[in-house]
Amino acid sequence: MAEDRSTRWILWERPAEDRPSFNPGVLWGKKRPGQEQEPAPQSPASQFDMSAATTLSASQLRPSHEQPVGITQHTDLITHIIENRLVEVEFQPVLDVLHNQVVGFEALSRGPRDTPLRAPDRLFAAARAVGRAGELDWICRAEAFRQMLARKMPGAVSLFVNVAADSLIVECPEDLLPVVWEATRQLRVLVELSGEAMDRHPRQVLETVRRARAARWGVSIGDIEFSPAGLAMLPVLEPDVVKLDHHLLTHGRAYMGQALTAALSEAQHSRATLLVENVENQSGHLMGRSLGGNYQRGYFHGRPGELPDTVPQPRAPIRLREAPEDQEAAYWDLAVEAGAHVSSGLSWEEINTLTLTLAGPIAQSPIPPVIGFLLPEGHGWNVEMSIIYRALLARCPLVLVLGSDVAQYGNWRVRGANLPGGHPLLNHGFLIALSPTSALVVLSRQQDAAKDLWEVAISESSELARQLLRHSTDLLDVLEGGVRHAAETA
Repeated sequence: MAEDRSTRWILWERPAEDRPSFNPGVLWGKKRPGQEQEPAPQSPASQFDMSAATTLSASQLRPSHEQPVGITQHTDLITHIIENRLVEVEFQPVLDVLHNQVVGFEALSRGPRDTPLRAPDRLFAAARAVGRAGELDWICRAEAFRQMLARKMPGAVSLFVNVAADSLIVECPEDLLPVVWEATRQLRVLVELSGEAMDRHPRQVLETVRRARAARWGVSIGDIEFSPAGLAMLPVLEPDVVKLDHHLLTHGRAYMGQALTAALSEAQHSRATLLVENVENQSGHLMGRSLGGNYQRGYFHGRPGELPDTVPQPRAPIRLREAPEDQEAAYWDLAVEAGAHVSSGLSWEEINTLTLTLAGPIAQSPIPPVIGFLLPEGHGWNVEMSIIYRALLARCPLVLVLGSDVAQYGNWRVRGANLPGGHPLLNHGFLIALSPTSALVVLSRQQDAAKDLWEVAISESSELARQLLRHSTDLLDVLEGGVRHAAETA
């Protein structure tokens, strides 16, 4: 096995020879279980000496209500905050309203007190202005881990931590690795991804979810109400928790229809938990309950603050999804077992025509789907397939492509990998489309190589589409040397 190195949540594409090795269940730490553990860093607050801030101007340290609105003038202050790890974290309880019990906490980042960057929006805007928002996000997350570890909460109490879009493409700073590694071992964490992150970095979101699953952490998806990508990727990511905003449920019903339908669909298909946020009064609480939102967060249930000294073991902790059992069945067998309609004796041109006909409505659906493509060996792109591919790519948030020579098509939202020579899928082809409201599987395999005759299985089963896309992401991961591959070869 290669030299043990930390993955540090490195999500961008790198040469195969530079990919880190992987310890099962360990995503960011540098030591394996059983090795002596480095002590977690001290609290940034305990390390902070206010005399160190004397090099900053008085205007930078005065309260925000006295500060000009602009962000760019805070370059020195945000640099000082980041380099000295001077963030604070407040925790807002997540309540199981059926049992009136705290089941978790949401970590909320704050800048230092009595500075113009106390508010999280100003803090991250300033960090983004100097190109360090991803690093700041790691600092905030590590501080939340440190405080949660220090309180020694019951094992069933969950911690929600945000993963900003910027930190999806930034590795964890070296000095934070010990506390992140300790959190991987001890805490019940749900990483929260937003619709914005799925819009900006869909490939990295997919990889983050896979890494979280490998660490036995949960996944929470929020802010999908105004994000077509967030809605589309729900059934592919299969989150443990889907968040809905009470304000939008109450005042923005015209914008909530698709999001609510998608959230309820995911709860039905994968038993995802619905969590209603920003509950500020009894009316919001009751509305959340009426939708099945038995887990809630908001001022009505508790304001952000310090972690309590103790929390009772929850009677109904937030459910974390169990990984589906691996099935060794081939794609074709899975489709047939799921009841797909089968036709045989078709030419490849007829398969193409059929695929294009069925894909047209999917490409124009209100919620654009996630797409999976498989191109068989010797049957690459033709004009018609190129057109439908471009149409889907223009609308779909994430496209997965497999084939004999397709890796070249990879980009920020296309993940492609080449199948090696002799792979059993090289005589197959498919188009799989999946969104919360639609599904399509057109799966073909070669019947007679000499006559180039094919058979095709067609289905609109969302369960089959989920299953085949899950197999495809696993296969892509193995081919690219990702999380699953590293775990299997460790």
